[in-house]
Amino acid sequence: MLSEIKEQWTLDDSGNVTYQKILELPELSKDIIYPRSLNFFSYNLENEPLSLTEDRELGMLLVKGVFDRVHSTGVFLDYTHIHCLNLIRIDVKDEKARILVTLSAYEIESGNVGEDDLPLISSSKVNQEFPINPSGRNKTMMGKAFYKSHMRAISLMDKISNALENGNTSPSLEDRDW
Repeated sequence: MLSEIKEQWTLDDSGNVTYQKILELPELSKDIIYPRSLNFFSYNLENEPLSLTEDRELGMLLVKGVFDRVHSTGVFLDYTHIHCLNLIRIDVKDEKARILVTLSAYEIESGNVGEDDLPLISSSKVNQEFPINPSGRNKTMMGKAFYKSHMRAISLMDKISNALENGNTSPSLEDRDW
């Protein structure tokens, strides 16, 4: 499972797992690409972004988000849900866009279905856990969480790419001459 995705990510200068995709968008100006990138988050995200920072002049969007329940386990009444916090950055200029997705941290929620207590929530940096850190804890659970986070990051970049190339609805609805 992990061996098939081994070299599909890089570590940035802070040690965070980062994915990058550069798109060539011939005949599309920054004035068309930028709104498409902004609208993507309204049309396509499962959850509300935790925050969105934008600079139209620079052609940059930065979104903090979460991949909910990338991995869940349960034994009898005990459960663990792992969520992956991420950063999505889109840089736009005439005829080009760059998409960066960074996996920054895991939130690990543990509890017991039969108890009225609130779940215990802990967090850890993605780069401190297996497989990025070979000596990270709980290799099976964190390996599965990373693999599923990786797959969501790749899928997200593909969806953003499609939205920037084709618009967020359909070509006929995206037409500016209506």
